[in-house]
Amino acid sequence: MADEIIELFPDRIHLQLFAAEDEGRTEEGSERRRKEERDKGNVPKSQELPAALILLTSMATVYLLGGYLFERSFYIFRKYFENVHNYNSFADEDLRVLFRASASDIMGLLFPVLGISFLMAIVGNLVQVGFIYTPKALTPNFTKIIPNFKKVLPTRQVLFNLAKSLAKVALVGWVSYIIISMDFLPMLLLGNMGLKAAIHLLAKTALKIFIVIGVLFFAISILDYFYQKYEFEESIKMTPSESKQEMKETEGDKTFLNRRRQMVREFLRKGMLQRIPKADVVVVNPTHFSVALAYDPKIHNAPVVSAKGMDELALLMRRLAKKHNVPIIEDRIVARMLYDEVEVDAEIPSRFFKAVSLIISRLDKYRRVA
Repeated sequence: MADEIIELFPDRIHLQLFAAEDEGRTEEGSERRRKEERDKGNVPKSQELPAALILLTSMATVYLLGGYLFERSFYIFRKYFENVHNYNSFADEDLRVLFRASASDIMGLLFPVLGISFLMAIVGNLVQVGFIYTPKALTPNFTKIIPNFKKVLPTRQVLFNLAKSLAKVALVGWVSYIIISMDFLPMLLLGNMGLKAAIHLLAKTALKIFIVIGVLFFAISILDYFYQKYEFEESIKMTPSESKQEMKETEGDKTFLNRRRQMVREFLRKGMLQRIPKADVVVVNPTHFSVALAYDPKIHNAPVVSAKGMDELALLMRRLAKKHNVPIIEDRIVARMLYDEVEVDAEIPSRFFKAVSLIISRLDKYRRVA
């Protein structure tokens, strides 16, 4: 229960904004730094992996559904072009009907490929970083439209991306040359083949090129992922002074949290939560202290301090008092002195009689008695 109460008063830790690169960053990034970057949507991931998965799976889908896609394409082509001479007019309504019908047919043809591509785009990101909901990443950041000349300077990241792009272009050219060379002789006979045979040969050659390129791009994406992870770890490194400051703040947070837990346990052990609804009044210093007083003339010689709390516990007492319609009186000096000088379950000393009697006289129940 103590932990549940503490959750009502979460700490507001003002996290420091860290630069991406800086000299002297020799300390490994902490979990706190990683969480901060993740909350902002900055995680190590490769954009190449989803692209490679989309290419491979879409080509596999085309291969598996090749017969259906070919027959469906031939049907659509014949449907709209075989009888084009029979159209008598192309009024606006005729064009709208024709466009809707053709769009529906084309989407039906492409839906399997588009659907698997969309799914692989999601999977390609989920396998790298999992599911992340970061509203901060959706917040407009106008600093990104300001020219950043560091991004065009020959940094390690820029040189790696350049090498990666050149390698991809070279691989596409090399793979295309090798596969087309293997099918070069059959391609010379395309003029003697029928339409179906010619399309089948070209589609088979193109499919082989795309699949081999997809496999190579997938291998590149794995290397790119590890490189992006390395760059991310480098970007969250800290200077020794930042590391010491963060450790001091973290340890301070832990010490403060333990102290609060101890206070809450003590508060609960004495059963003061159950006493708040039975109190006659809660005297408060608005920002720090709350003292609950109970007074029954038939039992007590003087009002009794039934509960008291500081900071979060004082706020909790005020909330409970409001919930149970217990009067709350603001008196900074009396609340502080009662908290410091009177123990729980003790009657207030005589020097407080005048101040407390003025407080109690303001309560409706005692006005009626008077």
